[in-house]
Amino acid sequence: MEIKQLEYFVAAVDHGSLNRAAEQLYTTQPNVSRVIHCLERELKTSLLVRSNKGIRMTEQGEMLYRNAVHILRHSHIIRSLAASQGAAKFGVSGYQSSLLTKLLVELYKGNGERSELHYEYREGTVEEITDDVANHISEIGIVYLANAQMQCFRHIIGHKKLEFFPLDNRGICIYVGKYHPLYERESVEFSELRGLKFVEETDDFFAMEHHIERVSVGAVMIEHMNNVFSTNSDYMINNLLLHTDVCCMGVDFVSGDYGKYDIKALKVKHCEPFLSIGYVTLAGRNLSDEAKRYIDALKQALDGEQK
Repeated sequence: MEIKQLEYFVAAVDHGSLNRAAEQLYTTQPNVSRVIHCLERELKTSLLVRSNKGIRMTEQGEMLYRNAVHILRHSHIIRSLAASQGAAKFGVSGYQSSLLTKLLVELYKGNGERSELHYEYREGTVEEITDDVANHISEIGIVYLANAQMQCFRHIIGHKKLEFFPLDNRGICIYVGKYHPLYERESVEFSELRGLKFVEETDDFFAMEHHIERVSVGAVMIEHMNNVFSTNSDYMINNLLLHTDVCCMGVDFVSGDYGKYDIKALKVKHCEPFLSIGYVTLAGRNLSDEAKRYIDALKQALDGEQK
């Protein structure tokens, strides 16, 4: 088995199509199909069911996918370590976020005199973000988590020799696309959440949806929410938002860039700011100038949204 085979298989699943996977991988559809067929022969099992409507995973394919994602992530970490030897680097780990990535782009644009500096942004769960910082992959990690989980979180990162520095507290919002019946709205009531169809992100103990019942004052309980889709693929979430009436939950700080993709963030009325936004870094570490500027820019963005 080769890393390339796992990369092709995961890309095909994430995009739901061999053609789209080929475009992402800068290769041809027959080549993607050939590589996955070789993997199936090697494992002596069928991983994908192909039809005119696209592809879907078999039970064995689902098992491989979960493990392949972790293998590829660790493979990328190893390659990143090897590539960065001797090179000046600034890395940030965070969630899928237009705002967080845009801030790194702005830092790069304003830091032209450091042309030798290598920049990196990595997406992941709270566990993956903190692992990146603990393993010296990223200098800082941007996280948000429920205040009710803060004691548990600090205990965990203490074992990783990390520190958490809070920046702000926020509530939640609901992301919807143009095909959603609430697209023209600016906000929703807590009581309306029960009637919506959600996509939930998987494999994150600290995910905000696990703690929504703590702030809903009985209006809606998490077990009553209609989670019709679960995924750890950003591509899948974006496609659901863009093309269906499925929505997803997010923290109430967003970039205006979403407007051009026909995606809106609806505020949840009367939602207390139960999510703490902040950054993690190695305990006792002096931050680089790049890290300080990035955090200052994030503070300004958060302050600007409250004005």
